[in-house]
Amino acid sequence: MDFLRKYQVHILAGLLAFFLVYIALGFGTSFFVKGSPNDSIIDVDGEKVPLRLYWSRFNRAIDQSKPLDKAGRDQKRDETIRDLVQAVVFKHQVDLFGIRVPDRQVAISLTQIPGFQSEGHFSPQLYMQALQNQLKMSPQDFEEEQRLSIGFFKLRWLIQSTIKVTDQEMDLSGQYPEFAKANRIEDVEDHDPKTGKVTGHHKRMRSETEIRELFRKKLWDEKTMFCFNQWLTQVGQKLHVKPHLDVLEGAQG
Repeated sequence: MDFLRKYQVHILAGLLAFFLVYIALGFGTSFFVKGSPNDSIIDVDGEKVPLRLYWSRFNRAIDQSKPLDKAGRDQKRDETIRDLVQAVVFKHQVDLFGIRVPDRQVAISLTQIPGFQSEGHFSPQLYMQALQNQLKMSPQDFEEEQRLSIGFFKLRWLIQSTIKVTDQEMDLSGQYPEFAKANRIEDVEDHDPKTGKVTGHHKRMRSETEIRELFRKKLWDEKTMFCFNQWLTQVGQKLHVKPHLDVLEGAQG
């Protein structure tokens, strides 16, 4: 999954291009709440996103010790709305592919978060303190976020597992000779056997098999990027987003 983590912003570009039109509508200048916490801030393909989730994400996105100017708050506001839309879209896709995340899997993921641990073990007290004082979320909302994260991880793995690069594709690309020439020599780190610290570097010649597998990985990255962008573009073309800006005081529709 390193590829997806590294290129996540680029992979999402196809989808973001479609729904950014809906959220860049102007929200006014005030951030005082007008609606109740359960009022919908935005509807995504018929699913209503409550205002409390907006404020929870918005407050987590800002550093309370470093006040933002209007431009900074506007940027965080737009990013928050974008993330909320993205979360609903991914949830619907996870459901569409029939992916399930049982409660036990969510519970296990919570125990592995360092911030919820004391002396290497999960602490229910630290968990509740973090939700109340830092994340400003209910356990239900946070655990649903975790469920979605796990579900989308499974979905990405499912899609990636279908992508292959054949020997014929490698040969037809016409890029291999130049790639092989540029990647024949590998720079290898030397480590101290006791401390594990880097003590120097040395050069080594890669074998032909190693170079071909490196080249296969390069083509696989490019092919995976293309497939994800195509998929997300199709999702974005069918997306229906309806903002309810009136729940924010001073909003302009």
